[in-house]
Order: sequence, then structure tokens, then C-alpha cells
Amino acid sequence: MNYFGRFSRTVCLGAMVSLAVNLAVAAPQAGRAKVVQVSGSAYVGSTAATVGNEVGAGSIIKAGPAAEVVLNLGSNGGLTRIMEDSVVTIDQLTVDGTGSEKVVNTVMTLKSGKLESQVSRLSKNSKYIVQTPSGSISVKGTLFTAYATGAVLVWEGTVEVTVKDPQTGRETKYTISANQLFDPNIPGVALIPAGTGAPAFAASRLGGMGPGAGAGSGGGLAAGSVGVSVFVQPTSPTQPAP
Repeated sequence: MNYFGRFSRTVCLGAMVSLAVNLAVAAPQAGRAKVVQVSGSAYVGSTAATVGNEVGAGSIIKAGPAAEVVLNLGSNGGLTRIMEDSVVTIDQLTVDGTGSEKVVNTVMTLKSGKLESQVSRLSKNSKYIVQTPSGSISVKGTLFTAYATGAVLVWEGTVEVTVKDPQTGRETKYTISANQLFDPNIPGVALIPAGTGAPAFAASRLGGMGPGAGAGSGGGLAAGSVGVSVFVQPTSPTQPAP
């Protein structure tokens, strides 16, 4: 009788260990981003940022005056350039490759300043979100510029902006397509003013890790470093979207 009792307990223990192993294998893995370009005074946490620094969930990246930091998020979405006088936190960074398609989860918060991102084409169930003090920006694969003020300029693809009213808590969603911007002062969607420079990422300057490595992204971008984008208030807030 004791024999069968021990046998039963052994089988149950083995099943539990097997389940735990399977769950561990199936669980999303921590993603890692890498600093691929730095200029000026910039920090990852309290340490000066240098090319090759790895960045993960919980990291805080600060770019001082006249400074910039370019991150390669790898499987988590492509390239992000953190502009001068900006603070960005990496909140979530995971990759799950166990299913039929890779699912990534990228969430960052733009606390102040501005960033430019070229996001590789993501799978249907993947998530790439930039949070700002006034709302959030959700993308699936696009080239965009975001500001902590809530302004967003979209150069390629489509972005969904969610704005939360601080008094009522009501959320309003806006869809911004290529060559459009979201102006929080309207609030609403308008055309990007003529002459506003779009970002451009160059793989050759980023160690061959540019957006061209990702399917469906980066086609037709000019060579060179990331271009400067300046948000300009549209002259006509009621200007129709294309």
C-alpha cells in the first residue's frame, strides 16, 4: 500500500515539474534593447550612456541639452531616437516566440521631451505603446515623432492616439495616417505643415542594425542620421485630413 502511495506521489510530482518546465518555456522572454548611438551628455540610469549599453524593462534614459541617444530595440520594434532634454522609461519589453508568430510587448513612457521611432512591422497580437502625460500612442509598424506634450507626427503607416480627459477621465481615440499629425491643442488631426523634416535612420551608421533589417519597414528612407523634426502648430486647425 505504501508502495502505491509513494508511486502516486512520485507521478504527481513529476507531472508538476513537467508543467512548470513547459510554462517556463512558454512564458514570454525578457527583451533587450541596445544603445547604438550617443551624442552629448546622456544617461542610462545614473551611468553615462555609451554605445553597447543594454537596456531592459525598468531602465530610465535621459538625454541632456544638445544630446541624443539611439536605441535598437531588436525584436521589440526597431529604432528609437531619444532627443535632447528628454526622459524616457522602458516599462515593458518582452518577446514570445513559442507560437506560430512572434509576439512582442513594448511599452515606454515619454516623460518629457521628444522621441522619434521607426517601428518594424509587428504581428497582430503584438503591442508597441508610447505613453505620454496626456495619453498613449499605439503602433503596429510605422515611422513617427512623439512629444511629451501629446503631439504626434506620422510619416509612414498609421498610429492610434488615445487622449484621456484629466477631469472626466473620458478617453477619446484618434487615428493618424501618413503625413498627418495629432495636435493636442485642437485636439484633432491635421496635415503635417510643409517643410517639416521627417526622421531618417541609416543602417550604415548604426552598425548594420537599421530598420532595413526588418520586413516591411524603412523602404525609401534617405541615408544619413536621424533627421530633426520640429512640431509646428497648423495654421488652420480645421484643415481637412487627406
